[in-house]
Amino acid sequence: MIKKYKDYILLILVFLIIFFSGNISHLIIKVDSKLNTDNINNSYCSAIENNYNELLKSNEFLINNELNLIISKIMFRDIYEFRDYITIYKGSNNNIKEGMPVIDDKGLIGIIGNVKKDSSVVKLITNKSTNISVKINDSYGILKNIDNKVIVSDFGYYDNINIGDKIYTSGIGNIKGNIYIGEVLDIKLSDTEIEKIIEVKLASNINEINYLYVVS
Repeated sequence: MIKKYKDYILLILVFLIIFFSGNISHLIIKVDSKLNTDNINNSYCSAIENNYNELLKSNEFLINNELNLIISKIMFRDIYEFRDYITIYKGSNNNIKEGMPVIDDKGLIGIIGNVKKDSSVVKLITNKSTNISVKINDSYGILKNIDNKVIVSDFGYYDNINIGDKIYTSGIGNIKGNIYIGEVLDIKLSDTEIEKIIEVKLASNINEINYLYVVS
């Protein structure tokens, strides 16, 4: 008889464990779902706030700038060509043309390359095939990318250039002049010690581009 009661008690305990474990799991799932929802909502609100702040900054930049600018957000950026190209939402339907300079609120970030009706590819200033005429003070050189460093070459030994000097587009060629690029980070002599090689500190952070402007 005692064994029989023990069996009944054991069955009841098993039933209670199964019953409550199911409810506890359900409760945990509900709580976890709420937490996940809260996290999603917080992330969404944060994204909206960041986007709003970027738009405010963009509008302020457009108002205070005398250039004729076309604003766009990035459509696509390939992780394997992260420092070479980006694709934007504006194209020939927005009067975008090949060769137009592209800037952000700090300085030059690239040049328009392939243009389609509703999109364009921007060749970034950090692209390995970059070749842009620039000026530092009264001297002119060529901006390019060598070994993942943005440099300016073709300066003579006696050209008056110092660390911290500002770098602008020269206006020679198809790119509008006096677009800010950055400043002189370092100065070295070539192997022949005739030419100065300038390492550039870009004004724009190429890794963190959200809104950009095509100079039309």
